[in-house]
Amino acid sequence: MQKIRITDITLRERELDSASGLSFKEQIEIAKILEKLHVDVIETGFLKDEQVGTITVRTIAGFLKNSVLCVPVGLDRDAIDKAWKALSGAAHPRINLVVPTSAIQMEYVHHTKPAAMLERIEELSAYCVSLCPDVEFSAEDATRSESEFLHKAVAAAIKSGVKTVTLCDSAGEILPQEITNLISQLRKEVPECSDITLAFQCKDELGLATANALSAVSAGITHLKTTCGGIGNALSLEELIHTLRVREDALGICFEVNATGLQRSCKQIERLMGMNRTGKSVFSHTVGSPETEDNLAKEELTVDSDLLVIRRRVEKLGYDLEEKDLEQVYRQFHRLASKKKVDNRDLEAIIAESTQQVSPTYQLVHYVINSGNSIAATACIKVRINREDEVRQTVSTGDGPIDAAFLTIEQLLGRHFELDDFQIQAVTEGREAMGDALVKLRHNGKLYSGHGLSTDIIGASINAYLNAVNKIVYEEKES
Repeated sequence: MQKIRITDITLRERELDSASGLSFKEQIEIAKILEKLHVDVIETGFLKDEQVGTITVRTIAGFLKNSVLCVPVGLDRDAIDKAWKALSGAAHPRINLVVPTSAIQMEYVHHTKPAAMLERIEELSAYCVSLCPDVEFSAEDATRSESEFLHKAVAAAIKSGVKTVTLCDSAGEILPQEITNLISQLRKEVPECSDITLAFQCKDELGLATANALSAVSAGITHLKTTCGGIGNALSLEELIHTLRVREDALGICFEVNATGLQRSCKQIERLMGMNRTGKSVFSHTVGSPETEDNLAKEELTVDSDLLVIRRRVEKLGYDLEEKDLEQVYRQFHRLASKKKVDNRDLEAIIAESTQQVSPTYQLVHYVINSGNSIAATACIKVRINREDEVRQTVSTGDGPIDAAFLTIEQLLGRHFELDDFQIQAVTEGREAMGDALVKLRHNGKLYSGHGLSTDIIGASINAYLNAVNKIVYEEKES
């Protein structure tokens, strides 16, 4: 029996079908459900927002053990690099190079002539193959393409090392007999098709998606693309599996999708996608939903707050975090939010503690503080400079012990930093309470946070200041 493989493109079609899109957590939950259904390939949306998209794909990759994780890309080498960066940790990664092959899309949408498009297909297919072991080539609007060009495009992609070729009925207007003829002619003119997997993706504009899929299978297609609930007017996973299950013996085919749990799983996915509902997402805010500044300021941080909510709050607090740092902050936030209500102060402490943990250039050796209501506050601080194996000590006065300590550090370093914010908070009770100090320094327009913890609040403040300075110095060395 011929095995029919299923690619689910629900995540991709939902992104195209809805302006609000899906939240970070909704996408993760949908991917988990599809994995449990034994769907062969799970395809995400295009990575429009590199930071959030990359973290989302990486997180999904961490959960998938059997299903292939696929990310679609267009005619853009940078987009391919970003997709591979997100996918590289997946157990079974795939890049889907989506290319228009009809004259109307090539010339009027992409402003590219057929000859130039063929060159791009060969060039970018080869580049994708050089990065990822599993590459798919999708001929967008294949059913309305000139036959000669379509054959050349498919041949060029296969020559470059592509393992899967998908023919797309983007308009949804093809008839069952026409798709059979299209595939038969392609296999005849491009004999290399026998060495790769042929897939079919179709729309249901005429109510013929399932019939077209069966015709494609009869013509040699072994891979079909579907969505839960037929979202985006695509081929419905439920309808297809029902038909295949009823007629699998007559068709001589088999599939691995768990038909028993399909209806329940698809209903779960529909609830997650918010189909037939209005208002807020079940998992708080959705990616791309408009929020005013006032709403962002009042937005409560809860255990269900998704990655985008945390990113917006972090940016509102003035931080510009790298992708890996934002991911770490989100994980730490989620752990804390499961135990208590998290406010901005907690989030800033997480940022200070979790982001850019670097090898310290400056380490505190000891400090002495003299202060009183009848003398000027004086700080004597000694630090070790690790890269030079040197110890420096300086004394300075200031307007209070904290000010004296910070001015002393500046003299030791021979540099001045703009103090954006300084906060102190007791984290335990009693006379021996632990003090938590947070220092934010601004350098070259960017905010750096330092975190210090000690029973001596002045010691905590000095360590927090040095922690922020070490991050500035580290980034300067890296750049």
